Amino acid sequence: MLKLTFVTLALSLAVMTSVAQMKTYLGFEGAANNDVYDIIDNGSLLKKVPLITGYFGLNIRQDISSTVFLESGLLRKEYDEGIGFKGSFSYAEDNAINAWLIPLRLGVRLKILNLRKQKLYIVPVIGYVFGINSDFGYGDGGVGGSQIMAQDTISYSVYSKLSLRRTFPLLQTGMGVEFALLRTVVVSVSASYYTGFKNLIEQNIEYTHNSVSNTAKGLSKGEMMSFGLSAKYPISYIWRKHTR
Repeated sequence: MLKLTFVTLALSLAVMTSVAQMKTYLGFEGAANNDVYDIIDNGSLLKKVPLITGYFGLNIRQDISSTVFLESGLLRKEYDEGIGFKGSFSYAEDNAINAWLIPLRLGVRLKILNLRKQKLYIVPVIGYVFGINSDFGYGDGGVGGSQIMAQDTISYSVYSKLSLRRTFPLLQTGMGVEFALLRTVVVSVSASYYTGFKNLIEQNIEYTHNSVSNTAKGLSKGEMMSFGLSAKYPISYIWRKHTR
C-alpha cells in the first residue's frame, strides 16, 4: 500500500511538472452564431429563419503536451428568437435572453503545412459548456404582428417562455485552423456546433391565414452554429522570465 501511494505521488508530481513546463495562454475569442430552433407547426406555413447573433469573451489555454491542450474561458452570449412564413422574404427577429457560457474544451493540434517557416495546424476540439441564463427570473416575452404572403396577410402572436431554466448544458464539437502570428500570438479560426439537451426558450405561436387559425411551437435548447476567431498570448513567458 505504501509503495502504491509512493508511485501515485511520483506520477502525479511528474505530470504536474510536465504541465508546468508547457505554455499557458490568455487571450480573447469572439464568434458569429446562427441560433437554432426546432419548429412544431400544426399548420404548414412556418419556416426556420436566420438568427444571427454573437458571443465574445476571455479565453485561457493550458498545453498538456506539444499537441494536446485544455481550454476554458468566460463568454457573453446573446440569444435571439424569430418567426417567419413560407412564401414571404421578411421575418421578425428580437433578443430573447442573454447568457454566460463557461466552456471546457479538449483540443489537438495537428500540423498540416510549413509555409516559409510558418506552421499551420488543423485543430479538432470537443468540449462541455456550462450555460447560465442571466435573464432568469426577469419574466417572459411576447410579440405580435403580420406578414404578407403572396396576396394574403398572416397575423400572428407569440408568447415566449424565457425563464424555463437558470442553467443549461451544451456539447461543443468543432474544427479550426491556427497559426502563430509573429511566432508568439496564436491565432485561430474555427467552426463549431453546440448541441443542447434541455429546452431553454419556448415560443407558443398562434397565427391566422385566410380566417384559419393555427398553433405552433418554437423550441431552443441553446443550440447554435458558430464561426469564431481567437487570439492568445503565452503568458507563461512572463513568469519564466522572472524565474531565470
